[in-house]
Amino acid sequence: MCPLRLIVSWGVLLAAVQCFEMNMTQYFEMPQLYDFDDYDRCLQEFGSSDDTATYCFVRAEVQPNDTTAAWRAIQEISKYDRHHFDHRQLYFGLCVHKCEAQLAELDADAIQQLQAGVLTDNAKVNVYLELFAMESANRARYNELSNACLNWRLQQRNFGVQAKSVVEYCDTTATAGKVSEEDDPWNLGFYVLVCALILFSCLSSLVDLHLKRRRHDKMLKERDHYKTPPRSLVTRLLLTFSIARNWYRLNQEPNGKIGRELRFLDCFKFFAMFLVIFAHTNWVIYESAISNPQDPERMLHTAVGTLLISGSLITVTFFVISGLLLTVNWLAVTRALAGDKNETWSLAKYAALFVKFNVFRYIRLTVPYGFVLLLSGVYFENAGGPLWRHIYQREQLACRKNWWTNFLFINNYVQTDERCLLQGWYLAADTQSFALSLLVLILGHRFGRWSKQLYGIVLGIFMLLPAVLTYVFDYYPIFLPTPQIQKDSFIGDRQFTEFYTSFQMNFGAYFCGVLAAIAYDQLSLKQYKLRELRSFQVFWFSLIPVGVLWLFTAHPIYQHYYTETPRFWGAIYATVQRNFWAFGLSIFVVGMAAKVGWILRKFACLPIFRILGRLTYGAFIVHLLVARLALATVREPIYFGTGTMFAYIFYVLCASYLSSLLLAIFVELPVSSCLKLLR
Repeated sequence: MCPLRLIVSWGVLLAAVQCFEMNMTQYFEMPQLYDFDDYDRCLQEFGSSDDTATYCFVRAEVQPNDTTAAWRAIQEISKYDRHHFDHRQLYFGLCVHKCEAQLAELDADAIQQLQAGVLTDNAKVNVYLELFAMESANRARYNELSNACLNWRLQQRNFGVQAKSVVEYCDTTATAGKVSEEDDPWNLGFYVLVCALILFSCLSSLVDLHLKRRRHDKMLKERDHYKTPPRSLVTRLLLTFSIARNWYRLNQEPNGKIGRELRFLDCFKFFAMFLVIFAHTNWVIYESAISNPQDPERMLHTAVGTLLISGSLITVTFFVISGLLLTVNWLAVTRALAGDKNETWSLAKYAALFVKFNVFRYIRLTVPYGFVLLLSGVYFENAGGPLWRHIYQREQLACRKNWWTNFLFINNYVQTDERCLLQGWYLAADTQSFALSLLVLILGHRFGRWSKQLYGIVLGIFMLLPAVLTYVFDYYPIFLPTPQIQKDSFIGDRQFTEFYTSFQMNFGAYFCGVLAAIAYDQLSLKQYKLRELRSFQVFWFSLIPVGVLWLFTAHPIYQHYYTETPRFWGAIYATVQRNFWAFGLSIFVVGMAAKVGWILRKFACLPIFRILGRLTYGAFIVHLLVARLALATVREPIYFGTGTMFAYIFYVLCASYLSSLLLAIFVELPVSSCLKLLR
């Protein structure tokens, strides 16, 4: 009866809070967020052998004017900044020849009156301008013309407002679709690496094929050859790049009791990755151009909007799984090295284990990560479009400038406004959590008598730390990726940089995974059968509806427009939201590892997830690159609807996993095989 009452109560609350109505008559009194001239027509019609056509991408900011209906509408609509775009910020794609023709009939005084000034005081725009520093000559040449042109258009459409503006970049007939740096050292390095990988894979595959044909055992099946490692260390090293062998490695069944019991995690990783791709594809859509921004804005005022905002908890799932797998590996290694149970390990032995764990993990993650980083910075001939450089080339420039922050896994703290592979913040926070958790596990192993107290203190500190930091630094209680913040690619967003991506705010969830692995290990050692305990089964299944309802606990905060959340209670919710999710997920994982879950566990253990789960890391590091490629080529604002959204999501999901398959066969699995030979 209690769960039913809980569901009814939440339903009433959701219905009560949903009370916002947008005034669409007022909405259409504002200038459109995006105004693009025809990109291809501009460069083709005005570009000839004797003339060079120019198309400029311009950022503008509407200036206050209380006497106009347009400005009053901008103020009224934009004040709901949690749900709406900042309608002062406008994007223009201007054909220079067309602008000159529009202004040709005006005298010098009229043109001067259209000048509102250069946009210099917008910190987020300035980040783009600094990355596109090579465009300084175009800015000096076209800033005044573009400002007069866009203000003339605002005037012609009777908005009654003016806007400051600045040219972000310009394309010409000579440069559109290509770059002069196409054969620079970065590009050449990437092409050499790709050729080397292909060569190694071909040679290794040919050696593997030769060895297979030399076998005289007629009872040996073809796949058995590729699954059986050769005895010679040199031969095994030669075969690390074998395409057929790596395919079978990708598809091999988990080994041992622990591998079989935890194989459901592949399903968890895949569906968590699907939700990440869902969220990030929508973010890149916001970063591009939308013809109907009112529709996503209205959606965010509903319970669906709350669900999208709460979806940031999905990263907690990855932290819990990472902590779990670290601890499972640690326990397996320490038992294998135990020998005499009364033996006291030396400090050098612990230090060697700490270094070995971190070095092997660093190599395993960084080699494929580095390949994608290198790819992200490659200049190549592209399909162009007014938004190509804004969405895609900005990432290229950031990767060339700040690649070292990714390799050092400090990109969640350093150069946060010029991120290369924005999703890499998770790998940085995960690496930092890995090192600290391993240190705690070492201390727990060395001082076994005090391990429970140590784990309890660490968990308590990092469970409470988000609340303390949220209160002291006055963070918003939940991570809030507003439409405008996503449109600005999270540049200058304190909530994203300090609250969401920092190690200290996520370590509590990671350590829940560590404790989940310890609990699972103890249950296995004592052969305690949770699946036979009916009360636990009822509790375990109840976690599913409770988890869904938990996503809506942010609804009263997110949809409460007129008053600020009390600072103390906001701090409490900030720590409770993510840590309770991590704690509940840990219990859920331990239960499923103990074979609780009936048909859900059987579904999660389907063989298809074995491959998809192993491809998840590659899909994670490549999916934003795929999304940018898909959306940077749009020529005009796209209609944001359910069909369009899911079409892009489906494309990004499929292309990401196919790219991850190639990355696994040619890079990730060969590196993993080499590391196994070094152990």
